[in-house]
Amino acid sequence: MSLKKQGMNSSTQKHTATPEILRKTLALAETWQNRANSLRTREELAHQRMMRRMLQHPSDKTVLTHLIDQSFRSENPLRAVDQFEYLLKHFGIPAFFPPFERWLLKTFLLFGKIIPKFAHSQILRKIRQQTRLTILEEEPEILLTHLKKRQKEGVQVNLNHLGEAVLGDSEAQNRVKHYGDSLRNPDFHTISIKISNIVAQLHPLGFESELDLICGRLAHLYRIALENPVRHSDGTMRAKFVNLDMEAYHDLDLTIEAFTRTLEQAEFKNLQAGIVLQAYLPDSFLRQQQLVRWAQKRITNGGSPIKMRLVKGANLAMEAVEAEISGWPMTVYDSKVETDANFKRMLEFGLQPDNINAVHLGIASHNVFDLAYTHLLAEESGITEGLVFEMLEGMADHVRRTLQSKKNNLLLYTPVTAEDQFISAIAYLVRRLDENTSPDNFLRHSFNIQVGSEEWRILEKQFLDSWQIKDQVSTEPRRKQNRNNETFNENTGTYTNTTFRNEVDTDWVLPENRKWAEKIREKWMPTAKTEARKIPLVIGNLKVKDSRKQQAFFDPSQPGMPAVYSVELATTDDVTRAVKIAREDPCNWRDTDLSERHELLGKAAVNMRKKRGDLIGAAAAVCGKTFYESDPEVSEAIDFVEYYPHSLRLLESRTSLSFSPLGVVLVIPPWNFPIAIPAGGVAAALAGGNTVLLKPSPLAFPLGAEIAQCFWDAGIPQEALQLVTCEDGETVRSLSGNPDVDAIIFTGGTRTALKLLETRPDVELSAETGGKNATIVTAMADRDQAVDHVLHSAFSHSGQKCSATSLLVLEKEVYHDATFKKQLLDAIRTLKVGSVWDFSNKLGPLIRKPLENLRMGLETLEPGESWALPPKCDQHNSRMWHPSVKWGVRRGSASHTTEFFGPLISVMEAQSIEDAVNIVNDTDYGLTSGLESLDPREQKFWSEKIKAGNLYVNRVTTGAIVLRQSFGGMKLSAIGAGIKAGSPNYALQFCRIHEVDLPTQGPLKEESPLHKLARKWENQLNRNEHQEIRSELQKTIKGIYSCLYQYEHEFSTEQDFFRLRGQDNIFRYLPIGKVCVRMHADDGLFETLIRIAAARIAGCEVEVSLPADLENSVAKFLYGPEGKDLCDSAKLLTESDHELSVRLAEIERVRYAHHDRVPEEMHKAAAKLGKHISRNVPLAEGRIEMLRYLREQSLSADYHRYGNLGEREV
Repeated sequence: MSLKKQGMNSSTQKHTATPEILRKTLALAETWQNRANSLRTREELAHQRMMRRMLQHPSDKTVLTHLIDQSFRSENPLRAVDQFEYLLKHFGIPAFFPPFERWLLKTFLLFGKIIPKFAHSQILRKIRQQTRLTILEEEPEILLTHLKKRQKEGVQVNLNHLGEAVLGDSEAQNRVKHYGDSLRNPDFHTISIKISNIVAQLHPLGFESELDLICGRLAHLYRIALENPVRHSDGTMRAKFVNLDMEAYHDLDLTIEAFTRTLEQAEFKNLQAGIVLQAYLPDSFLRQQQLVRWAQKRITNGGSPIKMRLVKGANLAMEAVEAEISGWPMTVYDSKVETDANFKRMLEFGLQPDNINAVHLGIASHNVFDLAYTHLLAEESGITEGLVFEMLEGMADHVRRTLQSKKNNLLLYTPVTAEDQFISAIAYLVRRLDENTSPDNFLRHSFNIQVGSEEWRILEKQFLDSWQIKDQVSTEPRRKQNRNNETFNENTGTYTNTTFRNEVDTDWVLPENRKWAEKIREKWMPTAKTEARKIPLVIGNLKVKDSRKQQAFFDPSQPGMPAVYSVELATTDDVTRAVKIAREDPCNWRDTDLSERHELLGKAAVNMRKKRGDLIGAAAAVCGKTFYESDPEVSEAIDFVEYYPHSLRLLESRTSLSFSPLGVVLVIPPWNFPIAIPAGGVAAALAGGNTVLLKPSPLAFPLGAEIAQCFWDAGIPQEALQLVTCEDGETVRSLSGNPDVDAIIFTGGTRTALKLLETRPDVELSAETGGKNATIVTAMADRDQAVDHVLHSAFSHSGQKCSATSLLVLEKEVYHDATFKKQLLDAIRTLKVGSVWDFSNKLGPLIRKPLENLRMGLETLEPGESWALPPKCDQHNSRMWHPSVKWGVRRGSASHTTEFFGPLISVMEAQSIEDAVNIVNDTDYGLTSGLESLDPREQKFWSEKIKAGNLYVNRVTTGAIVLRQSFGGMKLSAIGAGIKAGSPNYALQFCRIHEVDLPTQGPLKEESPLHKLARKWENQLNRNEHQEIRSELQKTIKGIYSCLYQYEHEFSTEQDFFRLRGQDNIFRYLPIGKVCVRMHADDGLFETLIRIAAARIAGCEVEVSLPADLENSVAKFLYGPEGKDLCDSAKLLTESDHELSVRLAEIERVRYAHHDRVPEEMHKAAAKLGKHISRNVPLAEGRIEMLRYLREQSLSADYHRYGNLGEREV
């Protein structure tokens, strides 16, 4: 038999096997599509041609998205025109535009800036005109005309009011009022609302309290619907119809519960209302079944039916971004065919007579196959009522007219917005553009699709394939995390898996996790019967038997409750004994190898996973930290413990290095991050093989004890990790000043860090200190988004974060934007403040009453300042402060330059992005900094000029994640080497590094003067020149090659270790600035040359400082021709130690070759300034030596727009 006949027979057999309903569906779909094609108007044909051209040029979609997204941001015509021009020049004029419009855009590029007001108005008019088919103008006369037209056509209209983001309660109440006004309007019959539009700042952990508020506002709207009935075409009077929309997965349960609970009220027994379910969620079919059972019971009790609008789902892009950034599974099906299958399953279930009598169906689709299938199923079942076909206004209107001609009930989902609110429609437009151009979407193929074409066959196959699996696709939710019954595999983690992945936070959307939170609250919330947990004093592995002073800890949320912990405090003698044990290392911890330590630290990470709930509960009871804040902190602690030994093993395997311990490391963490930071410091020190003294903040001793226990239970000896609970003052000074302490890891205030150096100028201090962190908002920002980000950046944990935004710098246009100010203050005012045991509260108490700086900030107004939101303290709890906002802060004032560390934000005006950057850089700090702007030019300028360690673009400025956004600052925000916590290099600081062999490297990409010099020296050595320094010069040559190679491959490139969808997380290195290579009589030639070479390769300004009396072979080499070639533009200076110490302020870093060669005078001078003296032994391995001349910087940017990836999508 021929292949052709085989194919024909196979096709015939397949056709024969096709059920009758499918054959009818395919035939009816063909009929309807042919009919629809014949009904297209001239305008629709032109639009379809344009859309086909856009699909042929995918980059045009990116341009269109940017034009829509950015053209309305600035109200300054010149600025808006400039942005429009930039986009057209950068991307080119979209090819899909008709010829006349392309000519107009070319004309605009020539003359737009000459007449900016006219050009700007024309741009806005044109974009508005192009979107008028899909988003109607809300102005009464225009909208009423359209509604009458649809009424005359016999088409129902469902109005969806688009407006500015609902970030505060005032705006939520305005939206409720607007919905109410619409329901009172006799011309409006149906409206759609979302719960996030009637209640602001929803969070799933506050489910019950938020549910009550939603139900109250929903009931208010339902009453108005009942009070304003409308006459329908059959002559009956019925209540207005309110449809409850569904958007994000995190609102699914809350929306359904609010819907059913409100309708269960007796007054709404006979009210018909609607809700939406999305077929792309596997959960939806089970939710549909629950709704049907509930509605059938309602009918049995004499109530009215409800309606379910069945959609496939339009929030896919944003769900994908959220899932990837959070590390959670995708909420939706993996494929379009599965979504379509679930759609059909839900459709069939909904059309069963018993079900549709209780739950009427609105089938939302433009797919003619699905529409035909629905029509035929309904026809077979004899369904004449309760089914309506729903389509989007302006989408596939010719298909809508075809259905209408067949007497099907039709409803058009119709977004509307006022002209002055059109910017609020951008998110909708971007989502619709994504949906309409998605490869698997019917609408993408509907632009002039012809029956029988290849595209038609593809869509037909997609329909049939989905039908075949409709009864097999899973109904199981994709997200199944359940903290109640987690099991922990001892082999989980980096010890057995060479890939590091961030620990996943708790998904509070899931009901089982909310029950878990309630269990934590029940266990940890203090009551009148609470008995304090006692923490004894243990030195080494022996409990101190003699009595010691006790420190009691009380719940900051509940004044008057009994103590929750009682901690024994160490004396000065106890501290001295602890240091002696750490120095002597009786358990031989320093003799363990890295692999063994890694295994034990992996077990400690498992213990933290097991104790997540207790750590959250203890942080709430002791530090007043909300569950929202503590949960990601536990994840961060686990990440630190997993990553630090892993990072050392990676470096060991990729270089010719080995590591040994420094000795004794003192870890002094703060109270505001009482879980992650102590765990991170301890893990870094232990990973290097050091014995560790953990001295938590006196405000958080119990959390330090809980963390230490996780390490001890993993098998880490108590002599290797000692918990030292001592008060501030003389006792802690005796600890930090003890000469047997080799290094200190400190996180806290800058002043305290400087005092540590004052006590021990020669100690290796790694200090993450304070910051006056700023967010800049330019005229090109998405202002809704900026408010949301500032809200969380400034006031999470009541502003008690070193990374919190405390300075808000607004470009002039934004500063004077009354709407922005109103929206910002509304959002801040809405933040619920109160006990952390009430999950509806977003802010808890301060850990103590405001200290000097914060008190000054809260009580003082300087010239020009005013309270936009005045400070307010709870009358029953002196630690409970509501957020406050200072407006009109001037440059150089205390509010501009002082870190307040509380719920207070200072607002300043800047004339431009350049001015804003200067304002931010004017402070002595450089920890975190944020920018809100959609303009890539502003983003580039800002990221190059701002002086901060952690940069954030169009996202919140808090919540750094290990390796993803390694954390640490510049200037006075980092004292020490400036290596960032959570970075690939952090744990190296607490090791002695040894070169087992000279480094090797691959080929270099670029020629450079130092490369040429190294080759020259090689040739000279080959000619037997420089025999007296041969070995030193050979090692230097190897070192220069290694530094050049590592600079090219590691240090001059921007790295993103995760490549997350929608978010860049860049880790990069910058030159440290001015470096002084200080010589000593004991310095060898290699030690000298490699320091100079590495500093030059790093791009630093280099000077070589020699003691005036230094006259040896090394100095002679430097002053000779080879030394001059090496130094190039680097200055050679002769000066005394004192002369160098006097000018330390102008030098960023002094580099010595050995810690024994740094004079005391230099240590003291550097300590006063908070300057770091680099005194590690110089290495030929460039991967390490280059670190001495570079600073690390992290940049995290959300580049997606409502999930759309822009040019990254193409």
